[in-house]
Amino acid sequence: MPAFFTATLPPTPTQQQATQNLSATATMPAPSAESNVPPVEGMTTTQVNVRAGASTASGTLGMIGPFVKVQVTGRDANKSWYQIIYAESELGKGWVRAEYVQINAPAEIPLVETTSGSGAAISGLVIQKINVRNGPGITYQLLGELNSNDVVFITGKDLGGTWLQIEFANAPDGMGWVSAEFLQTGNMESVPVLGGTAVDATSTPTETPPTAAPSIQDGDSIQAPLASTFFSAAGSRALQVNNAVSATNGDADDWVQFSTANNTAIIEVTCPANTLQVELWNEGKPVENFLLSCGDSSLITTTPNSNYFLRILESNINAPDPTNYILSVKNIR
Repeated sequence: MPAFFTATLPPTPTQQQATQNLSATATMPAPSAESNVPPVEGMTTTQVNVRAGASTASGTLGMIGPFVKVQVTGRDANKSWYQIIYAESELGKGWVRAEYVQINAPAEIPLVETTSGSGAAISGLVIQKINVRNGPGITYQLLGELNSNDVVFITGKDLGGTWLQIEFANAPDGMGWVSAEFLQTGNMESVPVLGGTAVDATSTPTETPPTAAPSIQDGDSIQAPLASTFFSAAGSRALQVNNAVSATNGDADDWVQFSTANNTAIIEVTCPANTLQVELWNEGKPVENFLLSCGDSSLITTTPNSNYFLRILESNINAPDPTNYILSVKNIR
């Protein structure tokens, strides 16, 4: 990791709100007087989402840019997530993926018990990316995804114990179902059985499944982009944005701004399905013959110190569910 901070373009009055969470030092309140363990200082290695809980399915509280100092107050039992002081959240704290935070003394970080919304569920750890459905079977409606090292809370199981009900904030009723083989957990004997018969994984649901929740409106535009960075000759070399867009309802598109002192950059986008497109804009209009889809990358030649914008949008206007994506811009020197 480069031993330097990101240089960020000075925000215009309309950009101030969009960039307030990407500053070179995260805004932090004083540590709670109730804590006997002082926070441990760390630094982000890329742009990270701050979540309400130790899961990518938890609500997003904001974003912190790369190479930003953070104060770590705790970790989950699996050391996959760090709890940090975060002034922008209602509780003054949030959770970030541990793999994206560099810490010199991780052994000093205390364990923080993660709790369920109901207070009665047991916790589990996702061991690889899995689908979350609205019923215990592969034919039920897809509600979303969970990623490796996400912490979940298990509230029930089917009769055979092959499907588990979990708390899932993105579901209309706050609950979803996942295959048990992709979760690491213990004490399954205490998990209640829901329903009186075993569920066939190929069975048809008996009720009309709800649609997935739309992506959150984040209010960004070309005048106030979601993220903005300047790749200086001695500064940051990469920008990464994790977010979601919706074709119907929700957030229709995202805007990301970048500028570089050099004239070469690589742009790459990844997402679960090939239904996303990325446009490159310069001088207020799209650049001709540039269009990226999921899984694509492109090496581009840029004009030094000129502002470029990436517009991320859903290409399938009939897609009912939001599309999650990871966009990266790398400076080539």
